[in-house]
Amino acid sequence: MKCAEIWCNALALIAPYGLKRELVRGDTFGAALTPPLAATGTTVSILKNAVDSIAIGLEDYSSPDQRRILSCTRNVFAGILLLFKHKLSLLSPLSSDEALIKQRVLPVLDENEHVEWKGKGSKTVDVQGIKERFESLKIDVDWKRIEKINSFRNDIEHYFSNLKHEAIQSLLSDTFLIINDFIRKHLNKDPKELLGDEAWSVLIEVNEVYEREREECLSALQSLNYFDDEILVAFEKYSCEECGSGLILSSVAGSEAINSNFTCKSCGKMLTYEELVNKAVTDHYSYEVYLSHTDGGGSPLADCPQCGGSYLYERGICASCGHTSEHTCQRCSSTIAPEELFFAPFCGYCAHVMSKDD
Repeated sequence: MKCAEIWCNALALIAPYGLKRELVRGDTFGAALTPPLAATGTTVSILKNAVDSIAIGLEDYSSPDQRRILSCTRNVFAGILLLFKHKLSLLSPLSSDEALIKQRVLPVLDENEHVEWKGKGSKTVDVQGIKERFESLKIDVDWKRIEKINSFRNDIEHYFSNLKHEAIQSLLSDTFLIINDFIRKHLNKDPKELLGDEAWSVLIEVNEVYEREREECLSALQSLNYFDDEILVAFEKYSCEECGSGLILSSVAGSEAINSNFTCKSCGKMLTYEELVNKAVTDHYSYEVYLSHTDGGGSPLADCPQCGGSYLYERGICASCGHTSEHTCQRCSSTIAPEELFFAPFCGYCAHVMSKDD
């Protein structure tokens, strides 16, 4: 991203809370319109800050000012983390200086020379620290969804160039699921009462709209015929690289996928089948490809010897053109490695030996 774009994004994040912004209590989200106060270390203030951050994020979403989309994602995610820290604060022993939310926890001796653990400093735990403590305390949270929200927030701030309100509906839909589950299960509260009627109604409405449109897109994708079922899985998981939305709609239904074009319903980005399948399959197998590079072993993806597209090695078929290749060398019966498929039906060694014989 160019420096100018980064600077514009930075201005967009601070603009909603600049000196010229005047907020009137009783507006869209009432008292929650003012920026959250700094945490005082009490469980009450942490919870208030969490509710305020989420409310401000939703007010940002409801604003017609496109710049506030950036601050929406930041505030909503900050609110989720504060809810988590509130729970850790509740579980911290009274004399521990809220040890469970502090980055540094040190042993000290009490008046009876018994060891106690106390939090030190003002720095609180980050996302990874919260995750580790929740797992140790057996507090179950959908961390894959949390990581998805965090990744989406980071991408919106640094990479996505086509920001619209529709583009962050998936983030708010995931946020709704996390907040609803966590407040009910781990804080034993009613999320509607805690967040307020208006903030809660925005979350409900966004989630319902997104899920309805998502179902329409999935239904269209599932009606197509693919070279392999794994391609459909990759398409269902794919998010637009321009805006991050998961609302990818096919131009036709009940036909061959390779004959369809695809459009992001949020930002209008259009993709051919070849463009989408290579991006989606690469994203789908990114972790396995990473492991093959770091831990060794074969990659699940290869370049198709027929078209150069994404060949699904373990499935034995090209996701781009449907080509199937021999995986066993006809000369020595060894397995042909992914990077040697261009020599099929022979392995790289046998192809080399045979070329010398010629």
